[in-house]
Amino acid sequence: MQRVITLEGAHNFRDMGGYETIEGRKVKYGLFYRSDELTGLSPKDIEMLNSLNIRTIFDYRGHQEAQHKPDPTIPNAIYERQPAIAEEQPSRMNLSFAPEGGEQQGHFLEGLAQNDFFKTFRADEYMRDLYRKLPLNNASYKRLMEIIQVPDHLGILHHCTAGKDRTGVGAALILLALGVSEQTVMEDYLLTNETMKDFNQRLLGQISEYADAAILNNFNHMLDVKEELMETVFRTIKDNYGTYDIYFAEEFGLTEAKRELLKSNSLQ
Repeated sequence: MQRVITLEGAHNFRDMGGYETIEGRKVKYGLFYRSDELTGLSPKDIEMLNSLNIRTIFDYRGHQEAQHKPDPTIPNAIYERQPAIAEEQPSRMNLSFAPEGGEQQGHFLEGLAQNDFFKTFRADEYMRDLYRKLPLNNASYKRLMEIIQVPDHLGILHHCTAGKDRTGVGAALILLALGVSEQTVMEDYLLTNETMKDFNQRLLGQISEYADAAILNNFNHMLDVKEELMETVFRTIKDNYGTYDIYFAEEFGLTEAKRELLKSNSLQ
């Protein structure tokens, strides 16, 4: 089966199936998909998604992001949006608010570069703080965990703007709940650096005219995924709960019995 699925209007669309659990079972293909924003999907792409039997589109973006770049209608799929970051907080990690008809991210980033935004904004500190907050008391992931327990809601396609941070943590939680190791979760997370490489290079080329080396380095903290960020998620969970079993039971109500049922439905 193919993990990375090439689409005309998305750069980071992947099937999360095939990963092996600690117990030696494997996640079924066709149940869990992750992606960057979907607004640019072509008619051919939508036909592809329809052929994948996607039943649920789960959007982590806030209202402003979704309003600027709305998801297309996917036949037979239910759409649900639950922001992974509080609506009142500025979502700086994807910076997607391009003008109507504008290139994804590019125009807005160029504006920030010209306004010297990144000369004072510390992307590395922001990202570490973000990853400490995302896995705890997050209504978006609570809803995600409810959805994946209902077989009729799968396949689920969960996404944000770049499909790397909010989606990266959501994907990690799904895989950890299924008993996949931290190492394998990290491999799935870091795959974004490959799928988004060409796009990110083009984006950096767009803004290099307005940005010096220090600003470009700051941009890189926003565009790439890094091991230390996912390690922050692992550490935050264990510092607060001790074990993943306790975390899933207390944070999401995923008791041992419910997780076993989830595994039964999702693993082979």
